[in-house]
Amino acid sequence: MPGHGRTDGASRRELIAGGAALAGAGVAPLLARAAASGRQIKGFENELVPQPETLGRWLRLLHRMGPIRFTGTPQARTFEQFLARQFTRLEFEVKIDTFRLMAWECDLHRDCAISVADDGKAPKSLEVVAYYPFAATTRGTGPVTGRVLYAGVGDAAVKALAARVPADELAKSVVVVDMPLANGGARGFAKLFPGAFPDPLPPAYDGPNPASQGGRPSMEAVEGKCRALVLCYTDVSNEAARYNWLPFSDKHRKTPALWVGAEASRHLREVSGKASLTLRCDATLTPDARADTIVATLPGPSDEVVFLTTQTDGPNECNENGGLGVLALATYAARRPRARRRRTLVCSLPTGHYAAGAVADKETGSGRPAGTRGVMNQHPEMVKRIVGHLSLEQMGAMEWSAADMKWGPTGLVAPEMWLPTSTDAPAMNRIFHAATEGENPKYSRSALVESGFAPGEGGAPRAAGIPGLGLMGAPQYFFRADPMGVIKKLDQRVMANQVDIATKMMVLMDRLSVDQLYGRAPISDADLFG
Repeated sequence: MPGHGRTDGASRRELIAGGAALAGAGVAPLLARAAASGRQIKGFENELVPQPETLGRWLRLLHRMGPIRFTGTPQARTFEQFLARQFTRLEFEVKIDTFRLMAWECDLHRDCAISVADDGKAPKSLEVVAYYPFAATTRGTGPVTGRVLYAGVGDAAVKALAARVPADELAKSVVVVDMPLANGGARGFAKLFPGAFPDPLPPAYDGPNPASQGGRPSMEAVEGKCRALVLCYTDVSNEAARYNWLPFSDKHRKTPALWVGAEASRHLREVSGKASLTLRCDATLTPDARADTIVATLPGPSDEVVFLTTQTDGPNECNENGGLGVLALATYAARRPRARRRRTLVCSLPTGHYAAGAVADKETGSGRPAGTRGVMNQHPEMVKRIVGHLSLEQMGAMEWSAADMKWGPTGLVAPEMWLPTSTDAPAMNRIFHAATEGENPKYSRSALVESGFAPGEGGAPRAAGIPGLGLMGAPQYFFRADPMGVIKKLDQRVMANQVDIATKMMVLMDRLSVDQLYGRAPISDADLFG
């Protein structure tokens, strides 16, 4: 995407004010988008949908608010306040649910380092490619040093090492483990329903995928038992793995941990038992940090609810731009006269997706779930009235590949996973395919996933059996907490396609009967297209 905008010297207040001006310019008045060809969903008003240029401005604004917005940080608070202002401007009823947590932040280049001293030799610095989120900080206590102890490959090897190595030896060690990536793909979503948009889809990438990394079982096996943990990417380049915020949503840990790449892994294997390793992870901890969940309601003639949800905290502009997608759908709904709306629209914009463990901590956090599950817990009466839901996450992504130890764009749209509630998937899939008519397949790569209660913010309503679909983009930079952001890897035209499709589905969820949404009654072409 062209243009990042200037951020030097911009205060949070200036960004919020600028956001209001930019959003206002994009929302009111909205310019009519060129009419799509082909059949159109009955009741869909194409001219009310925010244009690609508007979505592009919003994405650039989101970039300037961060680009990294970890839960409870000033950057995340700025986005929360921006969203609250925009939904208020659209005349939604806005409620705020405030959470507390021990916020965790780290600067990879400034705060992290590893050096290795072979016995009798000078220390050698190793390149650190990522940190382990919520690992113990060495800030204030100083770096930790221990003997290099190579465990082997994978979490199982770390568990075995912890079981066989004497406790006193383990306590003096820095444990090293190789973590080759699983078979790539779109974050493990393997089984798809027939039909896609476009159909057929481009061939799926089947190489190592940096967004599929783990590591939590290794931490659990040695936490508090060793000096530090070093995890190694071995089958992708350092640049492909760099800045990965993985594993995500972990709780605060007692052991410092960092990630290195394949070259560092080879060196650490060679010197295991023959060298000392010094590790520094000077993460900043902010006690009693604030994070807000926003619930915005546009009352309709009926108390029945169409529910939109997303996340607002995360490592980059792709990961949490679903808040802008929900804002786009809310803009469309707010511009329709009440007489043309059948149901109440509730927009859920929760915090805590990337700090679930820290928020739920009873000592340093709020001690209760955040995310969409938290919204549903807080509003049980509203949940009973939901007849359909949509979740939007990771929008507008173009594909990058980590194949052959390289890192670069493929020129394709990144995979887009639409996940229907399993109990009424045929009805939801029919609604989805109808909504794609008239959209440009060049800017889509959408598959329908047969996965039941899959992850993401849409997982909670799907698990509750509420009819609906969730969009999860699947770029390989999904978790990349790059201080420069990932804005250049996004395309506003891809996001516009996703907004169009989701808006049409929202229109159908507003209009179709409850029995049709639950799959208990047929949906005809006349029901869809008039």
